[in-house]
Amino acid sequence: MSTARYCNNCGQKYYPKSYYSYPAFHYQTSDEEKLKYARFHSLGCMNDWLNKNKQAFARLVDEIEYINNNNNNNNNRERA
Repeated sequence: MSTARYCNNCGQKYYPKSYYSYPAFHYQTSDEEKLKYARFHSLGCMNDWLNKNKQAFARLVDEIEYINNNNNNNNNRERA
């Protein structure tokens, strides 16, 4: 079975387990993890997609930060 995917930005076919898939991964990242998270065939395509979706991306990051802060505050209260 092929592991080929299509870039979320331009539709170009790419292989997430190769060196050229983004977001970039550390050297020893497993192929399974790359298959799970890679979405773009090039850094340029990832940056272009982020630029086109910057408002939604900013809201997503803010929401994640809010949730993480709430979880940290709840964990700190439980320890006290």
